[in-house]
This record gives sequence, C-alpha cells and structure tokens, in this order.
Amino acid sequence: MGDLYMLMEDEQLRRLALLLRNQEEPLSRSINSEPDRIKFLRECNDAYDTVITLLENSIQLRNKHEASRAEHGKKADIAKDMQDYVKYGLNLGMQCIQNCGMRVTIVEKMKTHFDELATELNTTDSRDMKDFASLAEEVGFYKNSMWEYVTKLRSPSARAQSKAYSDVLRLQGIDFGTLVTTHKNKLGYKDAFEFLEEDQKLEVYNSIIEESGRAKMPVIFTRKDIPWYKPGGIAALAMTAGIMAWDIFTAEHKLESALNSAVSALSAAVSYAVKVSVTSAVGSVGVKAGTIVLSAAGFVVGALVGILFAAATGAILGVILGTGGKVPQNLDDLKFYSATMPNGMALANQISHS
Repeated sequence: MGDLYMLMEDEQLRRLALLLRNQEEPLSRSINSEPDRIKFLRECNDAYDTVITLLENSIQLRNKHEASRAEHGKKADIAKDMQDYVKYGLNLGMQCIQNCGMRVTIVEKMKTHFDELATELNTTDSRDMKDFASLAEEVGFYKNSMWEYVTKLRSPSARAQSKAYSDVLRLQGIDFGTLVTTHKNKLGYKDAFEFLEEDQKLEVYNSIIEESGRAKMPVIFTRKDIPWYKPGGIAALAMTAGIMAWDIFTAEHKLESALNSAVSALSAAVSYAVKVSVTSAVGSVGVKAGTIVLSAAGFVVGALVGILFAAATGAILGVILGTGGKVPQNLDDLKFYSATMPNGMALANQISHS
C-alpha cells in the first residue's frame, strides 16, 4: 500500500464515496443474520450519505461567504479553511479507515463539529474583529491537526517512524493503558483518563504521537477565560488522535497479519465470536472453538483495517478510545464477520490518475 494521495477536488471525493459504498454493500452477503445484515447495509449507506452531506454543506458555506468577500473577506477565508478541514477529514475517513461502521462514526462527529463552526461563522458580527481573529485561529488549529492525522495515520513512510518506539514498548511489556496513564500524569492531570474533558484526552493522545515521532502536532488552541472548544470538534479530533496512538502502539506487533491468519482459519464460518481480553496488553491472536481470541490492541487494529466488523464496531471503538484502552464487557454477546474491505487509499490513487 502506497502513501495517501490527498483528494481535494469535490468530484473526486464524491466518486471515492460512491466506489466505497458500491464495494461495501455486497459484503452483506457474508452476513447470515438478517438483523445484522440490515444494520450493516444501513451503516454503508449512512457513511456515504454523511460524507456527501458534509461535503455539500462545506461547499455551500464557502460559496456563500466567497460571494460576499468584498464586504467580509475574513469570513470567506475562514470558510475556506473550514472546507479544507472537512476535506482532510473526509480523506481520513475514506482512505485511512477500511470499516464503514467506524467511518460513519468519525464523519458524523465531524459533521456535528462543522455545523457548530458554521453557526458561529454565520452569526459572528463582522464589526467584532476579535471574534473573527479567535475563530480563524481555532479553525486553523483544526485544519492543521487534521492534516497531520490524515497524512501520518496509515501511510507506510509515516508508520515506519514509530516502529522503534513501538518496539521499545513491546520489549518493556508496557500496555496501552499504562502508556496513556504515563502521558496523562506527565501533563499533570489527576483524574482517570476516562473522566478527563475531551480537550484533555486530545492532549494526552497528542503527547503520545509527539513522543513517538509520528507527527508534529499543533499546540492546542486556547481562548482566555472562556471554554474554547466545540464538543463535536474535539470529539472528532480526540477519536482520530486515539486511533493514531493505537496504531503507534501496535506498529511493531504485526497484528494485521496475525488477524488475517486467524480469520482465514475460520473461513468456513459465516460468522464467529470474538473474545477480547479485558486488559490492553498486546498479546497474541488465537483461534479456538469458532472464536477469535485477541487483545484490545488486536480488536482496534482489526476494526481499523476492516478485518473484523459488526454493526456496533464504531461505538465499541469509541468506548475503548474514550477510556484509554478499556474494553466494554458486552462484546461476548456480539457476532463478528469478516470480508476483504475495499482499500480507500488504493481507490483514491486510481481516482487521482484517471
């Protein structure tokens, strides 16, 4: 798999969204449960619809403020940065995440955030230049952060930068929860990770990313004396940063190949159970009695690359990331399925050269 090719043309993004949906929908044939099949198809369509809606809304917002640039040039500049932020996020969702359930979770959070920012941009009084400067700085932070995440999350050249860091963690026996706690404490936060505010969780995950050498993250934007962040925006960035932190943690563990082998061993089964360790240790991937046994790290990797999927994948991953590596206790009640998910990075490369 080559490095990510950033698609910025509107029609290219529409085409990628359609190709993904058209290749993901037929995968429902491997699901032998009608309720699960319906849920999966709904997620495929929701992922497509949300991508298209978010793209179209960002186009409309930019066109609206570009038309009045002569009077409100600063608003037009902010709307342009918002559109870039959205396009970077759509590239991340469609190229770096090969699981439509996770994609719809990420893109829905982005849409919530975009709607919040758009409302603020549309209602900010053009006479108050301080508000404009503050909003422009905030949007710039989101845009620059998303650029780092999308270009460094799954590309081989970027992932290679954190293999040595991952190997040290593996040799020292450090699990993900311990890694998160170490960085939380280093930043001076006393509460357990799961009780931190979203901006604090983002700071912890960004600290891991920085220390690993994977990316140079922008300094988190702050506004004096008032809450600065939009809950939707920080939720989207915190989840994305958490995914990258897990990818860094597992970079030298070869979990993808182990999971592929485990799934192949169960190829005769239409569906199978997944037993996830309640710890965050990497551990091994195994198969027994129609069940794949793996660690939380293995589950996150499998969900990210589409080796494992269930209707609740995005929500499960959200819990794991939001708690710093804790696994929900109800996974044993779910059935998982496997198929070769479409490779959005490869499809984007084809689109860029057609």
